[in-house]
Amino acid sequence: LRSIPLNTQANAYTLVAADAGKTVLASGAVTIPNSIFAAGDAVTIVNNTSGDIAITKATTNLYWTSDGSDASRTLGTRGMATILFTSATAGYISGSGLS
Repeated sequence: LRSIPLNTQANAYTLVAADAGKTVLASGAVTIPNSIFAAGDAVTIVNNTSGDIAITKATTNLYWTSDGSDASRTLGTRGMATILFTSATAGYISGSGLS
């Protein structure tokens, strides 16, 4: 059996290095900072609200696996997205309810 630690956030939140390997249960916007994570780190964000939340790209590159675009994203109601970092300044994001 595997357990994924949960980090519950009631307000806007900026990811920290300790979030690697965790799920952030978000009730506000989430910012992805630059040069915090290492290659191979992953973070999952779950929208714990009945509305959209912003996932703000402060890292150099955040590629959406759906189309390869590099921009901030919106996570829809009860959606879930995972970011896999390939370096300290680049990550790939995918998930359900992501636009």
